[in-house]
Amino acid sequence: MNLTEPHTEPFASIAGLASTLQRAPGPVNLWLEFERALGTAFGHRLFTVLFFDAEKSRLQRVHSNQPDVSPVGGAKAVTESDWTRHVLREGRIYVGSNAADIRAAFSEHALLASIGCDSVVNIPVRKSGVTVGTLNLLAAAGHYDSFSEPAALVFAQLAADPLAECLANARADPADDAALEYV
Repeated sequence: MNLTEPHTEPFASIAGLASTLQRAPGPVNLWLEFERALGTAFGHRLFTVLFFDAEKSRLQRVHSNQPDVSPVGGAKAVTESDWTRHVLREGRIYVGSNAADIRAAFSEHALLASIGCDSVVNIPVRKSGVTVGTLNLLAAAGHYDSFSEPAALVFAQLAADPLAECLANARADPADDAALEYV
């Protein structure tokens, strides 16, 4: 899959996403619209959306632009780490610039390297001060070194209610946790 290269100022992408969501006459594929807008704003090779269930220490994927590599429905047990503290507990954006950063943060680093993903930005999505999920963009090394955190925070806020709803739905219909990956 080709890298989606950014070609517009990030706030134009945000406005486009908000306009699409406001004007949609019926259900839209919300996460596909986020994929397009974030790709336009920042570029990505891999884009995933995960909700975070703090009670179960679990992340679960609700969208992926490469489901053969990173399948929808995949769940990860969250362990305590610098990444967990930074992104999930403190709600701060994580930018990893190279393969060493990816190796330090993700157990699936070899898989990510195999598809050319040597940099990452994880955008925590928070509602009422609690992380409910993450928007995750991956690309070639150094791709996010001049990433716009203010724009990312606006994208995250647009995703807060839908991800909180994903979390509520998952808690209402608990999944089997036996086959979780550990990150």
